[in-house]
Amino acid sequence: PPNPVKEDIGHMVKSEPISPEGFPMVDVVAPADLPEGYTFEAQMGNKRFLATVPRGGVARAEKFTCPMRDLDRVEIEVPTGQWRDNIFDIFANGFCHPLLLNTIFAPHIALGQIMTRNRLTWLGLSGSRFQTKSVCLNMFMIILFWLCMNAMAFFVVGVHIQRGNLPSGVDVFCLGVVNISMVLFTVYTVTNARQSIRSQYGIPKQYIKGKEDLICAAFCMPCTIAQMGRHTADYDTYRAVCCSNTGLPRSVELAPAPATGAVGMTLPDGTHLI
Repeated sequence: PPNPVKEDIGHMVKSEPISPEGFPMVDVVAPADLPEGYTFEAQMGNKRFLATVPRGGVARAEKFTCPMRDLDRVEIEVPTGQWRDNIFDIFANGFCHPLLLNTIFAPHIALGQIMTRNRLTWLGLSGSRFQTKSVCLNMFMIILFWLCMNAMAFFVVGVHIQRGNLPSGVDVFCLGVVNISMVLFTVYTVTNARQSIRSQYGIPKQYIKGKEDLICAAFCMPCTIAQMGRHTADYDTYRAVCCSNTGLPRSVELAPAPATGAVGMTLPDGTHLI
């Protein structure tokens, strides 16, 4: 008997004959208007697989047939030697892209996702898989702690004002320390993350010699975070996920960075990476 049709996030799939490459063929209903070559997760029963949009693209709710490729692990090739695009291409994927929304409204979450998929610690430094697997959660806890400290400080200030008193110097000092510390931590972490990504993929400094990473993190933080996110993902092929540890679909990972991305190397054009 034919397999029952299953639905997963708007995708209905039905098994078909075997493809020439040896993969089972399935019918998939597109969850949205998708371009040619775009890939996304679909599910039939308990089996998750990678569906690829055929030539010409598809429209929303259009049925198409594609190979049922294994989704145990899919690797994204990351460009080396230069950034994927310009630091100011923040709207390259549209105004409602998950990476853009996270970067603007929850920059620490976006940064945590980028650091997780690049195996960086919560300080933006290279680390082992064990040290980096909970980075996104760590960043969430830091945000929660910061919000709680601000709530407490504003509550105390509110009590003083309600009693007819001005906020004390201690109140202002505590409020300033909490928020200045958060800004310094964020700038420090973004600086380290950008430097680590440049090191991994052999990207030389382009704009300012010396403290380029620090200057970008301090004065152009949203654009810097978004550029790191776009560089270490392929949003033309794989969809962005707003609420995941890596900002990418499950089982989609970055291909290992080439050894030529080490700090201190000399690039083919004669540039010394620092």
